[in-house]
Amino acid sequence: MSLLGIDISSWQDKLDLSRINCDFVIVKATEGVGYINPCCDLHFQKANDLNKKVGFYHFARNSMYSAEIEADYFINHTKGYFGKGIPILDWEDAVEDVGWALKWLQIVESKMNVKPMIYMSESVVNAYDWTDVAKAGYGLWVAKYKGYDPVYNYDSANRGAEPAICHWPFYAMWQFTSCGRLDGYEGNLDCNIFYGDGLAWDQYVKVGQPSVDPTPFYSKYKIGDYVTFGSCYASSTSKIGWPPMGEALVPDIKEGIITAIYEGTNNPYLINNGMCFINDGDIHEIKEEFYIVQSGDVLSEIAMRFNTTYQDLAKLNQLENPDLIYPGQKLKIQ
Repeated sequence: MSLLGIDISSWQDKLDLSRINCDFVIVKATEGVGYINPCCDLHFQKANDLNKKVGFYHFARNSMYSAEIEADYFINHTKGYFGKGIPILDWEDAVEDVGWALKWLQIVESKMNVKPMIYMSESVVNAYDWTDVAKAGYGLWVAKYKGYDPVYNYDSANRGAEPAICHWPFYAMWQFTSCGRLDGYEGNLDCNIFYGDGLAWDQYVKVGQPSVDPTPFYSKYKIGDYVTFGSCYASSTSKIGWPPMGEALVPDIKEGIITAIYEGTNNPYLINNGMCFINDGDIHEIKEEFYIVQSGDVLSEIAMRFNTTYQDLAKLNQLENPDLIYPGQKLKIQ
């Protein structure tokens, strides 16, 4: 299951959210150390009143100010939003300064006890080394547009190709247009897809560490496994079984890649960044055709897992240097 929504700023000051079809609303809150969006609280509270999922973001001016000053400015002006929405860093200024972004994220996390998400374009993701940010568990919201023609009512046929990224094993959200047109508003809107259900969104919002289950969670399958399965479900919390007891999806969805695992839910395995959710009992086998590289993987260990050699994998995937693989990379196995 996935959610569809918008992100807005003062450019959409006349927007009436009650007229807009969206699952979530992300609102610009602050920028640098001297700007507060005058529409932020109005839109944030209205989205809450409408029971929308919400987020709030800070536009970094890191070419001018320190991470410490900007993090404090963001926190001081958004304290009431933590625990209600996802905090996000908008990364568009001096994009090469990865260390600044990491420090800002760490400061906000340490002071507010929640991991922010970071937003950037596909090109910025792939141009710099974001390994430390990804390893630290800060979720990625990535932008990639097909063009600047209008995309009406989230039309999937006009979104273009999905982003292809490195460093992160998957991205949480994709901004697929800045020229979205939705019924109820005449202007352009940024439109997005979140790869998960409401429960997954709430995990990004949640302040504090999750309670420790005395029974450890052991997943039989791993992120990156290409699996075949019988049933799949609309959400990770769906009851197991076919309707009316459950929420199984159309039966022709029979295979895909595990791109996230939600511990402790009925159907913990997310397939293809949002196609559906499955559980251990649904899976028939690992279809050893593809593997998604995870942080810390080396080609020789992947080869051993799939009973082949790293030389064969390198040849099959046309890798000039077998030592250079990156998280998120899709490898052919056979």
